Amino acid sequence: MKKILLMMLLTFTTMASADEGRYTMISASESGYSMWVLDSDQGRVKHCYMEGLRSEDRVIRCKKWKDLNED
Repeated sequence: MKKILLMMLLTFTTMASADEGRYTMISASESGYSMWVLDSDQGRVKHCYMEGLRSEDRVIRCKKWKDLNED
């Protein structure tokens, strides 16, 4: 399962990187309100998304880091 998830993350075309290649952000939706964050140094991933309908109420939420080396 973790290998399939990692392959899916690496096949998306919309990517941006930070911290000298350690983190990779990959859009998880066409709207841009959801993304995966891959920490290639630690081998973990998390999902972040935007909540709130009005712009002044919007908040970015992230799930906990998931270790890709765990089964």
